[in-house]
Amino acid sequence: MSKQTTAQVAVTEVIRAFHEIYYNSQAWDKNTFLGFQIKQCPMDLQAYQELIFRSKPAHIVQTGVAGGGSLLYFATMLDLCGAPASAVVVGVDLKITAAARKLKHPRIRLVEGSSVEPSVLAAVRSHLPTQGKATGGTGMVMLDSDHRAPHVAKELELYREWVGVGSWMIVEDTNVNGNPVFPQHGPGPMEAVDAFLKRDKNFVRDESPWQRNLISFHHGGWLRRVS
Repeated sequence: MSKQTTAQVAVTEVIRAFHEIYYNSQAWDKNTFLGFQIKQCPMDLQAYQELIFRSKPAHIVQTGVAGGGSLLYFATMLDLCGAPASAVVVGVDLKITAAARKLKHPRIRLVEGSSVEPSVLAAVRSHLPTQGKATGGTGMVMLDSDHRAPHVAKELELYREWVGVGSWMIVEDTNVNGNPVFPQHGPGPMEAVDAFLKRDKNFVRDESPWQRNLISFHHGGWLRRVS
């Protein structure tokens, strides 16, 4: 093994070790944005704001709301980007928390129920400025609800229509099931994404938004729509 290769392996191991240490610290679970819990790795938030600024999405849909901080973050980024008032952030959760219900930002819409139920999908569609047209406009989607592979697989099939060509669908927490954290989780987001990309050639993996930051909780889950 060459010295360069040895050095590259050492760097990879350090990055993996930091990923595991930071994830297991649960520090990300205690982060807040403007007072609302935001269960995100800060480096992923950095990548998100760049994508939002670049694509100026007409809508952002997120499954999995928790404390609501991510919704408020996305809505605030749209404000800072000068997005039109019609650009909305739709949050879907099986049970909307009391904290999330306190969100008062005019762009935010909340939908309660299973993210894969027809009635919930209809409610999401009703909030979109494009009224759910098949083109997806310039919409973005973040999937962060039930992380079991079968559920994520259903979400991928159902929510892809709201992603515009050139825009993004990010499947969150692909790092579980030993990728490299929480090995006891079982098949989850990463496995669902692997299967999805074999079926749907309209999307490709694109790791460029986060790679210079060295880690992402969603590595392998950054999907760009190409057609």
